[in-house]
Amino acid sequence: MERAAINKSRFLLWATIIAILNPVFSGLILGLVMLSEPDLKKEGRIVTIFSLAWGIIAMLLVAKFRDVLPI
Repeated sequence: MERAAINKSRFLLWATIIAILNPVFSGLILGLVMLSEPDLKKEGRIVTIFSLAWGIIAMLLVAKFRDVLPI
């Protein structure tokens, strides 16, 4: 059976954009799904690590500026 060719650079770009917008849930899940595919292991590592790092930075920024915002 033939496998469809994947445009890896476009897929990596969209996965990174999704990880920027929602790093903890969507970015992490998408990165782990990409890790399960044999052709996308490298890109999956990139998205997963980026998603974890960006999620930690976002949580630290929320904790730092939580008392500053007048909500």
